[in-house]
Amino acid sequence: MIAVHRSSRCLLVVWFAAVTLCSANRSDARIGETTLQCVARYGPPKDTPSSKIMDKNSPLLEGAIHHIYEYQGWKIRAAFLQLDGPAVRVEYSKMPMAGGSPLVRDYELQAIMTANTPAGMTWTQIAYDNPDSPNKGIAKAAEVLVSVGQKMWRRTDGAVLWSRGDIVIRLELLAAREYEQELKLTKEQKARASVPQF
Repeated sequence: MIAVHRSSRCLLVVWFAAVTLCSANRSDARIGETTLQCVARYGPPKDTPSSKIMDKNSPLLEGAIHHIYEYQGWKIRAAFLQLDGPAVRVEYSKMPMAGGSPLVRDYELQAIMTANTPAGMTWTQIAYDNPDSPNKGIAKAAEVLVSVGQKMWRRTDGAVLWSRGDIVIRLELLAAREYEQELKLTKEQKARASVPQF
């Protein structure tokens, strides 16, 4: 009888440790969660034909798998490089509601930031730097002057949080930018290879 009791207690301790570990990992870094973890957190994706058109015309990350989740008045767009891989870029925005403001308040931004801060990591505000901009030199410096409401933070591991005019909050892992650089290089190589031999 005692052996059964001890083994039950051991199983309970192991189960509790596993649940604690899973919960800690789930709350640590939503930006790096898989599609299954996102479904567990936000429910099934709300992908529609119009969202597929938006993903094609204005992708969160070109060539990625996109999903849209709706969660407590928020729309969450996520881009995955692999079907079972982590979300490498995520955008949070408020869903239109009668009488509601689309602006993300400071405390809402802080909640998003906190939810995406794994243990032992911190965010540091950095100078605004639009990764989508083709500008260089003085034109790039001028962007900072006209970037009203745009702020950026970098996490200890290189992830970036970008408040885009207090309407959209974008988070991205370093893997998203590396993927975009590789994609750009591949396109450039194809363009160079397609030049006729005049």
